[in-house]
Amino acid sequence: MKRFTYLSLIFLSLLAVASLPALADDDDDRDHEIARKALSEGRIRPLTEIMDGLRVQFPGQVVGVEFKAKKSGVFIYEFKVLTPDGKLKEVKVDAATAKILKIEDDD
Repeated sequence: MKRFTYLSLIFLSLLAVASLPALADDDDDRDHEIARKALSEGRIRPLTEIMDGLRVQFPGQVVGVEFKAKKSGVFIYEFKVLTPDGKLKEVKVDAATAKILKIEDDD
């Protein structure tokens, strides 16, 4: 009986873990649609424009980007930037104004 219980728990755990990427993809799709709509409405600037401004203000190589829609109606791009001295930073940029809001170590 114990063996059946352990096998059941392992199976259910694997099933739950296997479904996580699908949930993440749904969030990514939703963020993408929100960003597209905000851009078409003129509420945010194009990502290429934001990245050009970021490169001028903050040197380094962009290695990742996420789009966040806050409940307050503010849109933020979160960039992962590898600095020239090899440190990974998270740089939060207002998607409407291209202003850098916050720079944090991303350890």
